[in-house]
Amino acid sequence: MRPPLYLRTLTDDLDRWIHDGLVSSDNREAILASVQSRKSGPTAVGILAMLGAIFMALAGLSFMAANWGAISKLWRLGFVLAMMWGAFGIAILAIKQKTIAFAHAFALLGAALFGIGIMLVAQTFNISAHYPNGILIWSIGTLGVALAMQSRPILLFASMLAALWMLVSYWGPMPGNPLMLTYVPLFLALWLVARKTQAIESVHVIVLSTLVLAINLMVLYYPSDQNAPAVGALYGVMALALILWAGIGRDRTVFGAGALQMWSGIALLISSFLIQFSFTDTVTKGSTNPGIVWIILASIGFILTLGAAVLISRSQGAKLRSFLVPILAAITLLTAPWLDMMIGSVLAHMLYGAIFFAGAVLAILQGVQNHYRTLLWLGGIAFAAEALYAYFETFKDLLSTSLFFFLGGALLLVMALIAMRFNKRLKTGGQP
Repeated sequence: MRPPLYLRTLTDDLDRWIHDGLVSSDNREAILASVQSRKSGPTAVGILAMLGAIFMALAGLSFMAANWGAISKLWRLGFVLAMMWGAFGIAILAIKQKTIAFAHAFALLGAALFGIGIMLVAQTFNISAHYPNGILIWSIGTLGVALAMQSRPILLFASMLAALWMLVSYWGPMPGNPLMLTYVPLFLALWLVARKTQAIESVHVIVLSTLVLAINLMVLYYPSDQNAPAVGALYGVMALALILWAGIGRDRTVFGAGALQMWSGIALLISSFLIQFSFTDTVTKGSTNPGIVWIILASIGFILTLGAAVLISRSQGAKLRSFLVPILAAITLLTAPWLDMMIGSVLAHMLYGAIFFAGAVLAILQGVQNHYRTLLWLGGIAFAAEALYAYFETFKDLLSTSLFFFLGGALLLVMALIAMRFNKRLKTGGQP
C-alpha cells in the first residue's frame, strides 16, 4: 500500500485534473483503488525495525560470546533456540496486530538466528561435516520462512545465502562438491517464490549467481588453461541466446526477463572481450581441443540463438538486421578460439576488434532507438574497453595507433551524420 502522504497528494491532483477536464470523474475511485492495492517499496518504519532487530541479535550474541567459557553447552544451545523462537513468536504477534514492518523484521531476525544456531551447534558438539552444507540448510530454512511470510526481504536473504553456498562449495576445501548441482532446483524454488512475491531484487541475485554457477561448472569440466578460449566462446554463445530469449520475454512482460537480459548482457560483454587475449597467449595457441561435449553445447547455443533471431525478426516485420546480427555474432564467438590459427594473430586481432567495435556501436544505437538504458551503457562500456585494449595491445607504435583511432573516429562521425539525417526525415514525416 502506498504511503498516506502520497495518496493525499494524488487525491488532490485528481480533483484538480477532473476540474480541468483532463481526467473523467468516473475513473477517480478506480485510480485510487489501483494505487492503494500496489505494494510500495521499503518504508522508514520497516528499515528501522529491521535494523533494531539486527542490533538486538548482535547484542545477545555478543553477550554470549563474552561469557562463552562460563556457559555450559546446553545453555548455549538453549539461548540460541530461545532467541530464534522468540523472534518468530514476536513476528506472529506482529502479524496479528497488523504491524507488518515489525513482522518482517523479527522474522528476518529469526531466520538469521537459525543459521547462527546451526554454526553454534556444530561448534559446541564438534560435529564434523562439510561446512557449506550448513549454509545450504540455512538457505532452505530461510526460504521456508520467506514463503510462509511472503516476505521480500527474507527472500533476498535466502537468495544471498544460496549464492554464498554455491560459491563456497566451489572454492572451499572440497571443490566440485556434487551437492553444488542441487542449486538448480533451489534456483527454481527461489525464482518461483520471487515471482509469487514480485521480488525483483531477489531475481537479480538469483540470475547473477546462476551465471556464476555456469562458469564454475565449465571450469570444473575444463580445468586446463588450454581450453579457456573455447570455454569463453561457449559461455558467450549461451549468454547471447539468453539475451535474445530474455528480450522476447521482456516484450511479453515476463517477470524477471529484464534482469536476465541485463546480467546476460554483462556476461556476454566480459566473455567476448576476454577471448581476444588468447590471440597472443602462447599457452592456448594451437592447442584448443574442447571435445564432443563442447560441440554439443555449442550447437545447442547456436540453435537457441537461431530460434530467437527468427522470432524477433518476424515480430519486427521480417527485418533482416534482426536476424543476421545475432547469427553473425554467434558464428564469430564460436570460431574465435581458432581465428589466430586460421589467419594469424595480427589479422585475428584486427578482425575480431573490428567486429567487437561494430557490435558495441550497434548496441548503443539499439539502446538509443528503444530507449533501453542498460543496452546503451553496455555498448558504451564495450566500446571504451575495446578502445583501451586496442591502444595498449593491438598497435605497438604511435603512428599505427593514431591511424586506427583516426579511421575509427571518422567512421563514427559518418554514422552519426547518417543517424541525424535519419531522425530528421522521421520527424518531418518522410520515409527513412
